[in-house]
Amino acid sequence: MQLVFLDRLNLAYKDYGYVDKDFEIILDLVIIQKSTFIVNKTKLNASIGDIVILKDAPIHYIGIVERLEVADKHRTSIHVLDFKEMFSIDIPVQSFIGDLGLYLENILLSHFKESEDALQNLSYLSIQRDASAQGELSFEADKIMSLASLMELITKSYGLRLTSEAVYLRGRVTGIIFRISEVQRGIKLKNNYQAIQDLVVNDSSSQMVNKLTYYPKSENVLFKSTIEYFLLRNGELTQDINHLNRYQSVKPKASFYTDSDYPSLLTKARSEMITSKLDHNITFTIRTDNDVIQPMKNIELGDFIEFMNNDQIYDSVVTSIKFNNGFHQATMTLGEYRIKLTEKIQLLNKSVNSAAGHVSIQTTGITDLDGGEF
Repeated sequence: MQLVFLDRLNLAYKDYGYVDKDFEIILDLVIIQKSTFIVNKTKLNASIGDIVILKDAPIHYIGIVERLEVADKHRTSIHVLDFKEMFSIDIPVQSFIGDLGLYLENILLSHFKESEDALQNLSYLSIQRDASAQGELSFEADKIMSLASLMELITKSYGLRLTSEAVYLRGRVTGIIFRISEVQRGIKLKNNYQAIQDLVVNDSSSQMVNKLTYYPKSENVLFKSTIEYFLLRNGELTQDINHLNRYQSVKPKASFYTDSDYPSLLTKARSEMITSKLDHNITFTIRTDNDVIQPMKNIELGDFIEFMNNDQIYDSVVTSIKFNNGFHQATMTLGEYRIKLTEKIQLLNKSVNSAAGHVSIQTTGITDLDGGEF
């Protein structure tokens, strides 16, 4: 297995090294994680920011060099960020109604293929859109937002998946495809599935919020009604207080809203209650020699899973996949709750940053796919 180093600007070959058995690949939807490889060289023609591609491995992995450290007199430790961090740039955003897959594709093309700054364009990058999702984004005027955050916002709300893979020609890397596709839905997994080991289930200390009430502020001029939203068991929201699919155990939360808040109340309610619904951490290792669940092959980040743990059922999402010192097993995490203090701090900072501006998402069409029960 080789780690190939390529120039970030033009994908020109720079160097390579054979990967030691001690490596860790971490893919995460919720927080920024670093993967680590140790290669059999101390003198590498490589720099921070270079593209790395894992070659002759059972999974696709493309990353960006974050740090180079000499491990000993024969080896170098390479710390790598996921390729999606390439898109951590700030951009102006505007409200949009329509196909959000196309919206995202056009933004990527605008900033990385058709930019007026030629050095920002990546000639080797191809954007391939294989899925569509109809919806509406509403931003406050003169809004600047991280492209990476915008991508997360769209994919998380509409079930779109973003992946990257290398293009080879006679063994040489000639390009990178960034693909917009659709996640899997309807997968069911039980805690007693034989390939699962080391299962740990952690719930947040707070009960899942399933009712939100917004009261008008006294100074409101245009909107003076009290607005209520209820979370249904299928993940949708309703304003019907008598809906049969409401949760029987009510966990309410309330806040005030201004006139300017009113258009985004549905979005705020959806974001808070769906985040609350994913406020758990289900972690387990799974052997990859099974015929059903094979991480990064038939199940990937963002896929929806119904996890059955004894009498409790979690409607969850795959948010992390980790390989450590081999591919014979993987550690998977469902849900957005994190246990480690450093990860909790990242989530807290992310929450503070995301609250800095008004963003509205309204779902008008989501495709559902059939899954299986394992």
